[in-house]
Amino acid sequence: MGKSKYQAIFCLAVRNAIRNYKALIGLSVFLITCLIIFANLWKIAAAKTGVVSLDADQLLWYIAFNEWVLVAAPTVHYDMEEDLRTGRLAYQLPRPVSYLTATFFEALGTLCVNLTVLGIVTFAFTWLSVGSLPFSLSGLPIAILLGLLAGCVSILFYMTIGLTAFWLQDVEPFFWIWEKTLFMFGGLILPLTVYPHWMQIAANYTPFPAILGARSALALDFSNERCLAILVSLLLWGAIGLVSCCLVYRRGMRILNIEGG
Repeated sequence: MGKSKYQAIFCLAVRNAIRNYKALIGLSVFLITCLIIFANLWKIAAAKTGVVSLDADQLLWYIAFNEWVLVAAPTVHYDMEEDLRTGRLAYQLPRPVSYLTATFFEALGTLCVNLTVLGIVTFAFTWLSVGSLPFSLSGLPIAILLGLLAGCVSILFYMTIGLTAFWLQDVEPFFWIWEKTLFMFGGLILPLTVYPHWMQIAANYTPFPAILGARSALALDFSNERCLAILVSLLLWGAIGLVSCCLVYRRGMRILNIEGG
């Protein structure tokens, strides 16, 4: 019975995301704009100067795989901030569902729609721009599944950021730190292999390469060993994100109950 409730929440989120086609159009335009800017930038600066081993076409695919997941991940932390700031959380607690689980499944429904629509837009735009596929189609389904898993990991950490609203009125500073660190250690624009060695080592101790760069590089140069490593990394960081989310939530609820707010 409990599962059916969360399935209903998931399905409702999917329907709402589909109905909100204007948001999907806006995300698609934003994603294409980013791809156009980055493609022209690195076609001149990176690919032609030999900074990376990828040619200009491969680099565009790499960036496309990164932007696909980055843009598709729903900003659930802002919704949670609103729940806590306005007191809307108090009205949701008596519901016969877990607030955290319901929030996750709602975000997951939006994520699935975003990944599907933006995936089609990203694939079509990049293919038309490049005119070729620099990867094996046999590895594409695995890359898509890893993209979905990366989105789920992002949701868990976004939820943790959203829960900091128990103490702060604005979660933007924490999200800004997460986002900029993701850009840097995730290899958003360029593969991590061009970074200084110490940054590559530091990045390996974060979830960011598995969410962005390493996962996208795998799509271009697939190997079973690296696929397994990325999968293990995403599962490990997903577990860490889940535990962190639950601990922060319990701590926040304890404070809320003590203060009677």
